[in-house]
Amino acid sequence: DYFDFVRASQREDGDIPFAIFNGDTRPDTGYLRGMQYPECLFTYKPPKRDGVPASAEEARTWSRLFRHWELKSDPLSVLAPICYLLTAAEIHDAEPDQAWLRERIESVLSAAHYLQTRIGANGLMGGSGFYTELPPRDGNDGVTQCYAVHAFRELAKLCRAANRKQDAAYWSHEADNLARRFVDIFWRDDHFGEYVHVERGLVDSHGLTDTNWAAVAFGLAEDGHLKKVWPRLLSEKAFWWGDVPTLTATKPFSYQDWENEPVPWQVPSLTNDVAAMGRAWFLEAMACRRMKANDRLIEAARLVSNAAHEGYWRERYHPEPDGTSKPEGAEKYCEYPAILVRVVFGSYDVFSR
Repeated sequence: DYFDFVRASQREDGDIPFAIFNGDTRPDTGYLRGMQYPECLFTYKPPKRDGVPASAEEARTWSRLFRHWELKSDPLSVLAPICYLLTAAEIHDAEPDQAWLRERIESVLSAAHYLQTRIGANGLMGGSGFYTELPPRDGNDGVTQCYAVHAFRELAKLCRAANRKQDAAYWSHEADNLARRFVDIFWRDDHFGEYVHVERGLVDSHGLTDTNWAAVAFGLAEDGHLKKVWPRLLSEKAFWWGDVPTLTATKPFSYQDWENEPVPWQVPSLTNDVAAMGRAWFLEAMACRRMKANDRLIEAARLVSNAAHEGYWRERYHPEPDGTSKPEGAEKYCEYPAILVRVVFGSYDVFSR
């Protein structure tokens, strides 16, 4: 039902909103200034389900957000369509259902075709940061490239499952093309750069970053790269700043003012998203799974578990100059526990030994 709720929100060009609000929500001059009314509205009627109140089956109007409040860099703008592809693939992997897939494959393909429109002249996916707003990584975020390649490859698997061999070959080819461009532009002898700035080119001045974990996790780093980058990743202690996995960049205090996008009101710090977050730890964990670094995976899960306070985690853990980390953001945020469950049960062979 969740997937179909999101499917109902899909725009005609295939795009998926990265946020959905109740139908009374309207654009403002702040964080919702990217919302377009009345184009933002859509209606969803849930299917009939036994044992639920009538109100749970009523049609309701909702408001969609496709554009970020940082109007120039527009971060998060390819987050939702990429996740839409990956969610469809995970649902089908868990419970293969040809009827379910046939009914939804055109919608999934439409989201993928929208993503293609975000590939620029340099062959990289635009849309700024995959999960960062401050700084927005204005241009081509390295994590975004890796997730897009992963999503296209998962889409190819879905197409094969749906007996659409031509589509499967096409999306495999698109994934390979994007992977090659990523390696050509981001590889720096023994590691991958962070992002390609829209004006300044490849940015690689903040130490090792989450782009490297993503490249390993999703197979963009091949054997020749792994021989050089993997030992560096394992030996870099600053990823676990203050014993919380995983910091997005190992030189968190090196970001410059030009990496910011000024807006006409007070926002959190430029480096608000330069922090340890569950979404970055997930990339490290998937990289460890690929490389069979089981001891590191177990230790990271232990550290994440220890970070909980009275059973709850915060959204992010900011690095402090004294080597500690500062819990900030929502007090009872679901990201870390969700990733912890995903990592442990997704690696049950490791954690049950």
